[in-house]
Amino acid sequence: MRWRRLTPLLLLGLLPALLPTASGTASANTDEQTLRTAGLRGDPASLLAFFRARAREASSDQIEALVRRLGDDAFPAREEASRALAALAGRAVPALRRALDAPDPEVRRRADACLRRIADDARPDLVAAAARLLARHRPAGAAAALLDCLPAVADDRAVDALHDALAALAVRDGRADPAVVAALADESPARRAAAGTALARAAEPTPAVRRLLADADPLVRLHVGLALADRGERDALPALVSLLDVLPRNRLWPVEDLLYRLAGGSAPTAAPGRTPEERRAFRAAWGDWYARRGADADMARLRPEPYLDHTLVLLLDEGRAIELGADDRPLWDVAGLDRPLDVQLLPGERLLVAENGANRVTERLRGGTVLWHYAVDGPFVAQRLADGHTFIATRFEMFEVDRDGVRVLSHKRPGPEIMRATRLPDGDVVCVTNGGRGTEQRFVRQNAAGEEIRSFPVRVDTYGGRLDVRPDGRVLVPDHAGDKVVEYDAAGRETARLSAAQPIAAVRLANGNTLLTSMSQCRAVELDPAGKQVWEYRSVLRVNRALRH
Repeated sequence: MRWRRLTPLLLLGLLPALLPTASGTASANTDEQTLRTAGLRGDPASLLAFFRARAREASSDQIEALVRRLGDDAFPAREEASRALAALAGRAVPALRRALDAPDPEVRRRADACLRRIADDARPDLVAAAARLLARHRPAGAAAALLDCLPAVADDRAVDALHDALAALAVRDGRADPAVVAALADESPARRAAAGTALARAAEPTPAVRRLLADADPLVRLHVGLALADRGERDALPALVSLLDVLPRNRLWPVEDLLYRLAGGSAPTAAPGRTPEERRAFRAAWGDWYARRGADADMARLRPEPYLDHTLVLLLDEGRAIELGADDRPLWDVAGLDRPLDVQLLPGERLLVAENGANRVTERLRGGTVLWHYAVDGPFVAQRLADGHTFIATRFEMFEVDRDGVRVLSHKRPGPEIMRATRLPDGDVVCVTNGGRGTEQRFVRQNAAGEEIRSFPVRVDTYGGRLDVRPDGRVLVPDHAGDKVVEYDAAGRETARLSAAQPIAAVRLANGNTLLTSMSQCRAVELDPAGKQVWEYRSVLRVNRALRH
């Protein structure tokens, strides 16, 4: 056991408990700045108005009538229709999209303008920031305001933020908010799901909450089932398993992650598949697992995974990923990988691998069974994101795909070639670009819109893998030709360096040490801040990635 690494981690684990006020203040300040940038205010009255403005109701006939009025002969009538449709937000979107094909050019122009305004007003970051601030202020009527606007919110990230805020508001002075209780039987599935999720998180679930596990709407069963399972309620598992061939895979990824985490090494080897027959077989396999093992499954596995002091090493030439225990003995390995250039450990002992030689990204069980794959020429980055999408990079493109393999977002390429890339939690992308012979390599950070935030010269020389970027913007760069690992701050100033023979990849550990891999020495090594070696793993062939967890 490497005790020198565990003590700092234990101390780090205490910091959030010691500094809750400072952390909460910083988060609130960030949310207020997000709203101010958009011309919005963060006081309780303004926040309530923000959500109430998105809670307007209208029938489909009323919406269609407003769309027709976009082409009215009277200018005031057209203006009023535009304002009314924009205020209806997500409820008006389907009709407005149909209006983009209308024969009247004025209707098309105004429909497009309404859709753009709705998109701006419904930005997930704005909704999330406003919801967190509302939950912090807790004004009277806050829960009702969130519930009223939910049917008009389509973005999953915004819905999740509203669910989180509602859970914080669901109980006041030890009693459930009457608006939340009433919403358990609301005709809107969005409100039933939000109310059930909030009460499952905030209080001991009542029979009315548990009845939603059999709700007619599968999304209600999904949200409430996940919330109850997180509480350790075993009875939620059959309801979640029953969804595996009902909902699209891009909505099911939290269920799959939950089940694989719960099952561990006993998970079925059936792949999710895409055809109805394959999906039914996948559901049947998990149904059989629950029948055999569900009663004994350890629900504590669903808690955040603890630090194990394990190391995952990726062997490029052997095509293997090996999990080392705290005593450095192999626990398991996955063979048969074709020139793996990047790896990520997923919940439930699964791996995501960029197999450059096979022109594909694969998600595998630790036994090697392929659960998911995406074909792409020359992948060298594969990163599973918090929303279940997968970020992939090659030399010539960066993009995201959902669990059905559909490209959902392409990121602008900032240079002729990409050498390294990482998608950050805030949506920014960082990469190292190579302009070719005689030109410098550069570290580039750009936002989700493809706008460059900053860049500065670096050297990496080798292709493949992600960059370790810290929350404060510091980045570790393995300078292969320079035999060093360099740390830069957000402005591109060098703040630290470590000597290392031909480093390929480097990550900063929670204890302040650096874990890196060396091309020439065929090893992974851990160095303390002074550059002293405290651990190593050697192989006869190249070790190109190492991760500690």
